Amino acid sequence: MKQLKRVVVTGIGAVSPIGLNASSSWESLIAGKSGIISTSEYVKKIQQNDPTNKLANPDYWPLDTYVAAVPDGFDNLKKWKVAFSTNNTNSYAMAAANEAIEDSGIQILLQNNESLQNQAGVNIGVMSSNISKLTEIVRETEKKGFQNLNRLTILQILTNMATANVSLKYQLKGPSGTASTACATGASAIGDAFRNIQFGDAKIMIAGGSEDSLSPTNAYASMKLQAMTTKKYDKPEFASRPFDADRSGFVLGEGAGILVLEELQHALSRNAKIYAELVSYGQSSDGYHLTRPIETGEGGLRAMQNAINHAQINSNQINLINCHATSTPAGDLAEIVAINKFFDNNLDSIKNCLVTANKGAIGHTFGAAGAIESIFTILSIKNGISPLIKNLQNPISEPFVNLSKETVSHDIKYALKNSFGFGGVNVSLLFKKFE
Repeated sequence: MKQLKRVVVTGIGAVSPIGLNASSSWESLIAGKSGIISTSEYVKKIQQNDPTNKLANPDYWPLDTYVAAVPDGFDNLKKWKVAFSTNNTNSYAMAAANEAIEDSGIQILLQNNESLQNQAGVNIGVMSSNISKLTEIVRETEKKGFQNLNRLTILQILTNMATANVSLKYQLKGPSGTASTACATGASAIGDAFRNIQFGDAKIMIAGGSEDSLSPTNAYASMKLQAMTTKKYDKPEFASRPFDADRSGFVLGEGAGILVLEELQHALSRNAKIYAELVSYGQSSDGYHLTRPIETGEGGLRAMQNAINHAQINSNQINLINCHATSTPAGDLAEIVAINKFFDNNLDSIKNCLVTANKGAIGHTFGAAGAIESIFTILSIKNGISPLIKNLQNPISEPFVNLSKETVSHDIKYALKNSFGFGGVNVSLLFKKFE
């Protein structure tokens, strides 16, 4: 059996509710800034920027809720508008991928190098199809009939178009995939791409997730599921509260996160900047409920254990866990229970590992969440910083874990990034300081 290849991160790119690139998003996160606004304010912005947009109609929206939108400015980046695309999922992915590829320095290597192009692939996860477009199609076909469908309709709703557009732009001809594992999508895409390199099928993978999830359909559907918060807070920025006693559900977010993953020897041969090493990828399923996590945390626990078992390390070597933590009452508690069990209730190990979460600042970006938050995890390792959990004022007290109430310096050798999703899917990525 061939020896497994080592995989490192050599480029990062992000579009998030707190920044139009990876560095500004990170600086906003550690400074405690929030990207969450009221839905009514979001609709007013659409009306100002694009009055003809059907989403500018306030009658479509639950105006007394909250969203985490990409900041003003992205709409001015016309170069990221993608052919055949009617929402921003593909545009966010293209912008973040371009940033990551430029950051890694591989774009020059790829030019006119068919051998390397054949060994460079893409896996950009998307949780769901273009919901707004699907809604529009239903309305139009009810009025005009199916025979009047646009010939490009299929291309406007396929989930693999983000992957396809990045592959086409950079002529990447290696493995191609589009993960879709509900809220764990971005992390699954990174994990699958990691294995493409680990098993020798590629030397470079562009991987992550993207989601344009801000639509009335998503908002009302999430409300009906009783997953999205509808509670009134003094300010919109208080609405997403991971691990806080006053948490009441997630806030819809949007954006993209993209990593350049590279086989270690290939990265070293070109003196690449290395952010961190991706060591392993753990997966599991609850096998319990379509939307509710198992209260004992067993599913998430198995994903974390699988990740450290693959890496042949112990839980007491983990210095940081960046949680899924969507700010739902049941989900956050189940993850805390899983983490406590992960350390076998060993107080010394629990105190040594800081536990953080990012959705208090950026909301729940669905298919992009695991990828954007992986970038934050990587930058935590590289900078020796554990970001604060936004809005954590009255934390869950039992079982005990070491929650990050403030941004603090912290030496991090190993960090886990958890991403859990509807259907009981659990993913845990293990990153390591590169040495």
